[in-house]
Amino acid sequence: MKRLFLAVDLSIAVVEKLAILQEDIQRHLGARGDEGVSVRWVDAPNIHLTLKFLGETEEDLLPMIAETIARLGKPLFPFEVECRGFGCFPAPNKPRILWAGIDARGGEVLGLLQQAIERDLDELGFATEFREFKAHVTLGRVKSTQTIDLSELVERYANMKFGKSYIKDLILYESKLDHRGPHYHVLDRFALGTV
Repeated sequence: MKRLFLAVDLSIAVVEKLAILQEDIQRHLGARGDEGVSVRWVDAPNIHLTLKFLGETEEDLLPMIAETIARLGKPLFPFEVECRGFGCFPAPNKPRILWAGIDARGGEVLGLLQQAIERDLDELGFATEFREFKAHVTLGRVKSTQTIDLSELVERYANMKFGKSYIKDLILYESKLDHRGPHYHVLDRFALGTV
């Protein structure tokens, strides 16, 4: 069994700016006395945009998964997304996931792609995600039960632009967990626009 997810990578420049945002948020939490808030931050090398979490997957399904993803990527041309803004799921006053957003145009393309991925992987037996897809980059997960309100930070970074990334492939990752946290390994890359 392999723990898998499908994602797109962001440019190094965008990842570097998002790492600075993570540091700013940490400083902000410390300055207002929220040091007790436990946030598990995504390490900069692991920052990506998830399209579909497949979970624990039998290895004999890998060829069919690869064929499906390759087919979905063929008619798409590489495209650009802009990473911008900051938000929290489910809400700034009850944050569990801290994220950076994606511009409307890029988010729309990613949303259509994600719908196609859901549809086609459902045929292979993967559970369909019924929540509406919102293209985002996870920066951290709040692990603390302490209540915090990040509305001020969300407002401060609402219009912040972190840069553009050129999306040219879909990436199938394996996630391995150990005592230090998750480590992501590229299993395969599927180039867009290879008709």
